[in-house]
Amino acid sequence: MTRYVLRTDSLTKSYRSSHALHEVSLTLEAGKIYGLIGQNGAGKTTFMRLVAGLGFPTSGSIELFGARGEKALQVERKRLGCMIEHPSLTPGMSARDNLRLHRILRGIPNEEVEEELLAFVGLSDTGSKKAKNFSLGMKQRLGIAVALLGNPEMLILDEPVNGLDPVGVVEIRKLLKKLCDERQMTILLSSHNLPELYQTASDYIIIHQGKVKETLTLAQLEERCKRHILISSGQPEQLASVLEMKLNTTHYKVLPDHTVKLYDYLDDNEKVSRVLYDNGIRVTNLSVAGDTLEDYFMTVVGGAKSHV
Repeated sequence: MTRYVLRTDSLTKSYRSSHALHEVSLTLEAGKIYGLIGQNGAGKTTFMRLVAGLGFPTSGSIELFGARGEKALQVERKRLGCMIEHPSLTPGMSARDNLRLHRILRGIPNEEVEEELLAFVGLSDTGSKKAKNFSLGMKQRLGIAVALLGNPEMLILDEPVNGLDPVGVVEIRKLLKKLCDERQMTILLSSHNLPELYQTASDYIIIHQGKVKETLTLAQLEERCKRHILISSGQPEQLASVLEMKLNTTHYKVLPDHTVKLYDYLDDNEKVSRVLYDNGIRVTNLSVAGDTLEDYFMTVVGGAKSHV
């Protein structure tokens, strides 16, 4: 049976006459990593803040672990771990002291959790080194350790790899996958690093101008971004027959607009063109296509890549 961690219904946040979020309805399942994709100002951070209880919606509803209503949500939010906008760290304290401070503030009695979390995020050997002297990657990992206090069932991370070097990005990716695999933790993260998000998330939410444009799984995304020969013809049935009978392939898909995606013969599209012509298929377009996550994002929301 599928277990839902978060549901939102027509969630809206307005500031005067503008919508930061507009009627966002989403469902997040347990044990998955959700990548929240959107341009600056799309509503990613606003959505995370509302779920975490750091703001109040103008209208719509939030359900966490099956609970609704502000009083019930306050209780259920204890099952969340959050790092929104930037890690909540005290610069003049060591990693251990930062963890201890947050542990005490949250009323968590178990001191052993400090060492466990430092080991888990790879900061056991930082000793008395102060957080202000940490690299950006170390700060992000410590921020995640703070968010993991209380052993949350859902982790919300806003731009956890923003500004990291390639080594730091890989460290965070491994850490998030480890949390999902070993603890079955649900993770919602936003990122401007779309290629990295492609390697990390299992599901994707594309948000634009406060509205959810599309939700899809990794498998669906890979299918839509897969390299293929795109064939346009007014004879889709005959075209399909020629592909099967003359080119001996069933590795194709007929789309609702009657264009055909052929996943074979990518390096020999001239042969495809010749066979179709020899068998009387009138082709108006035959080209190799395929999108990256960035390409696909732009086809969904439009605009210039530089704003992603």
